[in-house]
Amino acid sequence: MRDVALFICLLASFAGSAADLPVIVRSTPAMPVVQLRSAGKIDLKIVPECSALWASPSMPGVFWTLSDSGNKPVIVPIHADGSLLTSPKGMWSSVAIKGATNVDWEAMTGDQEGNMIVGDVGNNVSRRKELAFYLFKEPKLGDAAVVDFRKVTFAWPDQTAFPDPELAHDCEAMFLLHGKLYLLTKHRRDTLTDLWRADIPAAGAHAVLTKLARFDAGGMVTDACLSPEQGRLAILTYRNVWVFELPIAGEDFFHGRALYAPLSPPMLSWQIEGCSWLDRETLLVGSEQGDLYRIPLKDLQETK
Repeated sequence: MRDVALFICLLASFAGSAADLPVIVRSTPAMPVVQLRSAGKIDLKIVPECSALWASPSMPGVFWTLSDSGNKPVIVPIHADGSLLTSPKGMWSSVAIKGATNVDWEAMTGDQEGNMIVGDVGNNVSRRKELAFYLFKEPKLGDAAVVDFRKVTFAWPDQTAFPDPELAHDCEAMFLLHGKLYLLTKHRRDTLTDLWRADIPAAGAHAVLTKLARFDAGGMVTDACLSPEQGRLAILTYRNVWVFELPIAGEDFFHGRALYAPLSPPMLSWQIEGCSWLDRETLLVGSEQGDLYRIPLKDLQETK
């Protein structure tokens, strides 16, 4: 009995330490705000609210996007200027994920082999007790629908109140690195983000999450994306953008060399919620209002 009690105490201690991770803070440089100017426009009839961007590994210059809650369970391929693609069948405007439900799709990612993940991870007022990932192969040019997908659910291990009074269990950013899926939370009462690893089982329909770090992002995190060579991680908020050089091994993502810039999108197109890499030296950012912006890395400065 004593051994059981000791085990329970140790487990509780571990859970508490995971919940109380130290906040990683990086000193940002005093620098001019980067003024964002539209370099493209998405058709709002096709994509009512651009909430994510992911660069296609099989179609250079093509980016997948989606809309969040209240919209259809579809993904849309676009060019970097927002224009649609054409296929042998005509204009290619969307791909339906047949049988999926868009409760609040807010993120998407994938790997270089074309394995895609859509994150039904939005949780604006932290009421949801179950969230989900949809896993499938990247559609081919002209495909109208994805019918073969896998749904994996999860819950936030440290959320005990629904809604959460701290509003710290929303999520709009995820990335896939070395076969592992990572999530970054979006907080509404502070500027922090929690980094979680989601372990998706080979079989079964429930992912297990582990909290890895807590970072002061200086704003609400709205997307994240890996560079083409998988060596850098960009993190977008409404106020700024970060680019971290990733370690060769391990999951210490926030202590390496980092670039930073404060951002100022136009007043009527301020909800920048999609981020991808246009090329090795340029980020492509999308707003819910349909504007696409380009951010050259030369406009960012190094942090301490």
